[in-house]
Amino acid sequence: MSIESLSFPTLFPPLPLSAPASAATNGAGGEFAELLEQAAQGQSAMPATAEQALIQLKLTQVQMMQGLFADSDDEDEKRSPLFDFAAITPFSLLDSRKGQFIDKYRQNVTLQHQQSEPVGREQIEGIIDRVARQVKLAPELIRAVVAVESSYNPTAVSHAGAQGLMQLMPTTAADLGVKDSFDPVENISGGSRYLSRLLDKYAGDLDRALAAYNWGQGNVDRHGLEKMPTETRNYLAKVKQLLQNSNIV
Repeated sequence: MSIESLSFPTLFPPLPLSAPASAATNGAGGEFAELLEQAAQGQSAMPATAEQALIQLKLTQVQMMQGLFADSDDEDEKRSPLFDFAAITPFSLLDSRKGQFIDKYRQNVTLQHQQSEPVGREQIEGIIDRVARQVKLAPELIRAVVAVESSYNPTAVSHAGAQGLMQLMPTTAADLGVKDSFDPVENISGGSRYLSRLLDKYAGDLDRALAAYNWGQGNVDRHGLEKMPTETRNYLAKVKQLLQNSNIV
């Protein structure tokens, strides 16, 4: 998947090139200064303080988020220290901006995909039917998951970063070979294969499979269904209600 670089307003006005660098960035040595210079990718000047420099670097990181969804199979490149901003930045500097970054990202993704030809409900239903035959799942189950996860919105993005009709997290999508989670065919195919794997893992136990899909396999394995959070309990109830309406359970 290719996503255009995001555009954010500059939080701090750039200084003239002659402005003195902060003591904090100079104290970190030439390597950190070089890192900031490379990350800025053509910025005309560095911010005046270490805190501003870190915020600016965070902006650059968000602009490069598209790299997390690139077609490259090079895991080392995806996990470059340049992207490990939390390792060098106090979270307190970023908490106030976090919501703005996520909201802006969601707006850009939605806008980009709205500009392409929209996919209608009828087309999505046809994709579900084809995928259901391929993965040997009841189409009603896939429909129920799609309805609860995204309300049939191909461009849906959750606050946690889950994407598309079946709300795939980027890491899960990558494991499933999904390159564009906003492509209905790829998303439904990947999400349905993942759900099928979970049903196989839990020997057909629908409750555990759905809980793992929503809450995570690790949580289900460690804590069991008894300690499911309220969100997951509600998720199971909604999916199973739709299945009951379809006379599946």
